[in-house]
Amino acid sequence: MKKLILASTMLVALTQAADARDIVVALSSDLRSNDPGVNRDGNTDAIMMHMMEGLVGYTENGAVKPLLAKSVSMSEDGLTYTFDLRDDVTFHNGDKMTADDVVWNMNRYMNPDNKWRCLPDFDGSRVVKLTGIEKADDDTVTMTIAQPSAVFLGLMARPECGFTGMLSPKSVGDDGSFVAPIGTGPFKWDTWKKGEYVHLIKNDAYVSPENDGKPDGTVGAKAPLVEGVKFMVVPDAATVKAGIQSGALDLAEVSPDLMPEFKDRDDSKLIVAVNNGKNLFYMQTRDPVIANPGVRRAMAMALDLPQLVAAASNGTGKANCSMIATNSIYYSETQQKCLPYDIEAAKKELKEAGYNGEPITIIANRRGNVPSYPAAIIAQAMMQQAGLNVQIEVLDYATQVERRRSGNYQVISQSVSPRLDPALMMSFYVGDKDENTSLMWENPKAVELLDAAYRETDQDKRQQIFDDFHTLMLADMPGLFMYDMVDIWAAAKGLEGAPVWQGNPRVWEITVD
Repeated sequence: MKKLILASTMLVALTQAADARDIVVALSSDLRSNDPGVNRDGNTDAIMMHMMEGLVGYTENGAVKPLLAKSVSMSEDGLTYTFDLRDDVTFHNGDKMTADDVVWNMNRYMNPDNKWRCLPDFDGSRVVKLTGIEKADDDTVTMTIAQPSAVFLGLMARPECGFTGMLSPKSVGDDGSFVAPIGTGPFKWDTWKKGEYVHLIKNDAYVSPENDGKPDGTVGAKAPLVEGVKFMVVPDAATVKAGIQSGALDLAEVSPDLMPEFKDRDDSKLIVAVNNGKNLFYMQTRDPVIANPGVRRAMAMALDLPQLVAAASNGTGKANCSMIATNSIYYSETQQKCLPYDIEAAKKELKEAGYNGEPITIIANRRGNVPSYPAAIIAQAMMQQAGLNVQIEVLDYATQVERRRSGNYQVISQSVSPRLDPALMMSFYVGDKDENTSLMWENPKAVELLDAAYRETDQDKRQQIFDDFHTLMLADMPGLFMYDMVDIWAAAKGLEGAPVWQGNPRVWEITVD
């Protein structure tokens, strides 16, 4: 009864919010911090994306393009990047953005006292060592790195980094403490009522980067076409459903099992959007039972992957056994190859590997917005047909994550959030398990290919690296990639545009009746 009363109260609040006719978006949790890239999560990134912009941004297909920069050039040795800034960018307070502002922002991000989440990606701890940030003139900034890197610009564009967004120095008080974000994006900071909502207002002075008239990732056309956006904290699925169907909410992510509730209605519609995240089975290559690649290949060949994906995704997903998403510029003909569904071949692999029916446990969780449990159940039934003794262990999500990070598992059914450059996705799985027990694959050749993918900047040569990586992965099968993540959103019938990108609501270039 208490839950019903709370849901009813929330719905009344939603209806009142909708009277102002901003676009109203439901998020499952509150903003964690309004300081870009600090104390963040996915919902925080989604809000910050509407206010914050970096020098570069990601396109729909994972390429990196200039955003606040007019152009970016790299020196022949790959160590110096020159950013020519656009001359039509102003902060939300009306101040023109200059090279001094860029230098101030980058020095602030690189200061450990400010606890930027992505500092280890740029201080040499992980991937890139940023060694110099200099103003060449009022419209030009140069940055130098210690070694050539194919992912330097991609790291800057990441949502997890707050997009390395450019803030007005007036976002910070005289004592150096953060006050509120004064960015450059299509919407401006207005109000944060903690636990209830964040309200942004339209930036009437916003100028989109050069574009073809369409939204394109975080670049492209970005005009704010509504007066404001209210991000409402609505964790209850029943309230989300009622809010969409009553018109109190304009946009909300819903779990796949609620899809029938929104089909063929006059007041709402469904939006199915693929992102670059992955649904996969991690395999512990050090486990005594599945250490033999033949056992892992047999597990893969026992799966009728299209059938599994159709069932686990409620018909919304498409089988993809590559680490690279189907909408990536690097998704080639090679990336489309999978081990064949072949029960007899799987049985032969198991016999040659000396498998004698030892139990194999798949760890899953029951979160409604991911296919962890249904994929595990379907895979169990399919693998048993090949003679694999597969069991399921259901854990809460936090415990499952801890088991993966500690390496204490045989197989884990998990979803991994988007990483738009394939090298960044590779780095989540590949490396020395003695140094990082959460990693999946320590094949020396795979590590060598990852290192090459970090260094090589030529797109054609990178394509070959990623194709070689996929071919090696099919032979070694350290993990079984099933399909790209699918986002299911419900929207008001009158909402027009492309309101979802990489799992985030994206409300520029959006109208609503």
